[in-house]
Amino acid sequence: MKNLAQKIREERKALGLTIEQFAKLVGTSNSMLQRVETATKSPSVSLLMEISNICRKPIDYFFNEEPIGFRKFDPKEQKIIYSDDFDVTILCPYGLISRDAIVSHFKGKQGAVVIPQNQSGYCWVYIIKGTCIFEHDGVSHDLQEGDSIYYDSEKPHVLKILTHLESIRITMRR
Repeated sequence: MKNLAQKIREERKALGLTIEQFAKLVGTSNSMLQRVETATKSPSVSLLMEISNICRKPIDYFFNEEPIGFRKFDPKEQKIIYSDDFDVTILCPYGLISRDAIVSHFKGKQGAVVIPQNQSGYCWVYIIKGTCIFEHDGVSHDLQEGDSIYYDSEKPHVLKILTHLESIRITMRR
């Protein structure tokens, strides 16, 4: 039976990090991390969130005894990022399918221009509804319902929404 402390230690070692390196990444002291890994101290929620992020695992991974064979997600569990021009719902967080993959649902308003941050990784997008112009690395692409694209998200890219747009996106970190 693996407990929280053992799983944290195993994940740190799997990343090839020393306690000192890992403590620095998660923003805590070496002694605090050592106490967490030896189960003499429980991590705070914020520390566990940082550990989860660095390990690219969902928080519940550290508490489950065995791999989950089935899980139903309540819509209240899904993180939604709101802006004036678009909403992004995280359908599948990093660590659920793969430590490097996230799946999201995008809804954008007509006329919006979305300039995402350049990220290290690749994206696959499927257009569920609407039309847009997707500029990638200086080249414009007209997209409509049913189209899908795959691109290097580290290269400059801009999304210009022509009509209400909905899409599914899978992002893979490098």
